[in-house]
Amino acid sequence: MRILCVAEKPSASKKLAEILSQTNSQVENTDNKYIKNFKFDYTINQQSHSLVMTALLGHLKTIDFTDDYRSWHNCAPDALFDAPIVSKVYNASLPESKSIEANLKRQARNAEVVFIWTDCDREGEAIGAEVVEVCRSVNPRIQVWRAHFSSMQNDAIHRAAQNPTQMDDNMVKAVKVRTELDLRIGAAFTRLQTLRLRGYMQDPKQIISYGGCQFPTLGFVVDRYMAIQNFKSENFWKIDMEYTLPPEDGGDIVSFNWKRNHLFDYWATFSLYEGCYMNPLATVTRVEKKRTTKRKPLPLTTVEMQKTANRVLRLSGETIMRIAEDLYNKGLISYPRTETDEFDDKFDFMPLIQMQTNDRQWGQYAQHIRDGEFEKPRKGGHNDKAHPPIHPTGYDMNLTGDHRRIYEFITRRFLAACWKDAVGFETQVDVRVATEEFDARGLVILERNFLEVYTYDRWTGSYLPNFNKDDQFMPSSLMLNQSKTQPPNLLKEYELIALMEKNEIGTDATIAEHIQKILDRQYAYKRDDYFHPSTLGIALVVGYDEMGFETSLSKPFLRREMEADLKQICEGSKNNNLVLRQSIDRYREVFSRTVADFAKLMNSLRTHYRPAEDSENATRVAPRPATPTTAGAEDRGRGRGRGRGRGRGQPSTRGSTRGRGRGRGAGGNNQENLEPPASAVAMLRCNCGNPPSQRTVVRESPNKGRLFFTCAKSEGEGRCDYFKWASDI
Repeated sequence: MRILCVAEKPSASKKLAEILSQTNSQVENTDNKYIKNFKFDYTINQQSHSLVMTALLGHLKTIDFTDDYRSWHNCAPDALFDAPIVSKVYNASLPESKSIEANLKRQARNAEVVFIWTDCDREGEAIGAEVVEVCRSVNPRIQVWRAHFSSMQNDAIHRAAQNPTQMDDNMVKAVKVRTELDLRIGAAFTRLQTLRLRGYMQDPKQIISYGGCQFPTLGFVVDRYMAIQNFKSENFWKIDMEYTLPPEDGGDIVSFNWKRNHLFDYWATFSLYEGCYMNPLATVTRVEKKRTTKRKPLPLTTVEMQKTANRVLRLSGETIMRIAEDLYNKGLISYPRTETDEFDDKFDFMPLIQMQTNDRQWGQYAQHIRDGEFEKPRKGGHNDKAHPPIHPTGYDMNLTGDHRRIYEFITRRFLAACWKDAVGFETQVDVRVATEEFDARGLVILERNFLEVYTYDRWTGSYLPNFNKDDQFMPSSLMLNQSKTQPPNLLKEYELIALMEKNEIGTDATIAEHIQKILDRQYAYKRDDYFHPSTLGIALVVGYDEMGFETSLSKPFLRREMEADLKQICEGSKNNNLVLRQSIDRYREVFSRTVADFAKLMNSLRTHYRPAEDSENATRVAPRPATPTTAGAEDRGRGRGRGRGRGRGQPSTRGSTRGRGRGRGAGGNNQENLEPPASAVAMLRCNCGNPPSQRTVVRESPNKGRLFFTCAKSEGEGRCDYFKWASDI
């Protein structure tokens, strides 16, 4: 039997061919310089078959509007909610896209089976469906097999090859719904924003992009910024008490915490303090001593990897995901996109722990775990039924730089999950002074256990001398202190990731992409690890919020509802066509309200937008560094769009690139010169009844470069007072 195997990217096809052929394959070049065909024989169920392993460069196909709707001035933006859509080979204008399709067709003609080896997630399933569609266009009878695997390890790959399954049609339907919604909604709102607000931009051709995940992400950044700006500091007062031990007992100082913490009423606090001051003798009312533990971390999920690695390694989520994918393709870690935080009961930990015992930095801890300290990892209660938690699957002592740091973090996290909880002995002492109660706590760490290897977490001991119930002492310090409430800090990336996870904006794999998008669009910028909104970002969010909180495009409610529907499609409990219709109707209603209240958005730009300030902040931020991948140029088009987020490599009619693939639109961002439609201009008449003249604001002002229409007559000819902004047409 002739079997055509298709992987998602060249590095994956090469690795898969090496494993399945035991490095004994014939390599055939194709018309695409990045794509190779690996030919070899392989035995499945005791029968020898001829296999060809080839690859894609991410998504093979894309959707876009028909030509009548791709030009910005051929239709009103709201027409895009119903405009016809076509599916075609991705980036058809590029020869390499056609060459990938041609290679698939050539191989499929003589194949009896197409074996899908794309990534095992929602987006990978959709890419596999595209492959099937192309293959069946030339060979309608070809069978379809699906490989399921979570690591590029020999056992996992051979097991997948020997046990092919079927494609998950529900996953494919969910991706198609999300892709169509992202195209329609994004294009409609982007065109509306750009055309109506261009007069406020320094560059009248600037695209003001909208994305269903991008705007709620920006909303979190702006909300925190506005909370700081609107923060009103308040004074509060508290009672602080200290006790200094006698010199013969060491002279240590013990600080006691007031159980009321603080009060905002000065005279009430003063009255309580006065009672303590007049009767300062402290009496120990309770001494509690107990064994305590610090729990080891849960097995690692994608979001947790991004949050924690961003916090401790100070790498961006985008960098973390890129490196994790490189490590996966090298066979060093398991699949890096998973929501699962518990290992299967039959998971074999010891070979993976043994693999780490020779490392000079953490090998000794792996030996301790292997030699008796092992304890099964905790179960977090989340299992996506597709992939295990992220863990090391191989070892390479030659890793360097950030690749080494990310691999070390994943390995230490895995070893920590396989060790025991840290153990300590905690003492709490409660005392009373007059009517007020205070307490102090001490901790002695008895067994560090997982903390030995997991250096990213801390548990610090604190000394507390021996106290007994009913002991009495005179405080060495009893003070009434004043302080004031402080505003929250701006968001750091790991905090933004946590908010996105909580509100279901994007998926574990696309969160980093959405964060990077608001930076690329200059809706926000990072400085000293904190996210600052640009004045344009503030203006957009505030404007939409003023239209209505529950349906604001900058809030997560609409997107969260869509994501819940997509999940139900995957589960088979909701019809995909119904979800598509309901979601389009929901956003169409929001679009109509936005058009009706658009003056609020324009007023917000007049109030908040300061292009000079944004330009200055943009120049003060270091340019985004290039991020080469160790997998080589052949994988340059992968991208990261998956699951609930935007699709991989899909060209957008609003000028953004989305996910896997090269991401150049097929003409969707053709704005021409952003002039209003000629048909609408032809119908204009000034108060004289004549066609008006189109002009441009040239004086220095917020409207510089903005197009408008006015009476064509000169002053001496009796010019009327007709005036209309082009963006209002």
